[in-house]
Amino acid sequence: MKSQYKKITSHGSVSIPVAMRRELALEPKDPVELEVRDGEVRIKPYNLRCQFCGETGRVKQIGGKGICYACAYAAWGMHGGFEDVGRTE
Repeated sequence: MKSQYKKITSHGSVSIPVAMRRELALEPKDPVELEVRDGEVRIKPYNLRCQFCGETGRVKQIGGKGICYACAYAAWGMHGGFEDVGRTE
């Protein structure tokens, strides 16, 4: 995602643009983790959320995105499951 310019409010807050919140599957009142690394402030979800259903339990990170077991299982089934493994067609 492209970076965006934001100003810090007089109260020290910065709003996260909606496109970035959607990409991270952040919902209102979700906790986030802040860290300073190499002179940069990084913000990341504290509880990883499934990009598909919004679940926060049993979520794993794949390629920087969250996916829960139920959605991963559903996606695997749509792909053909174990019967499709190794096919080159």
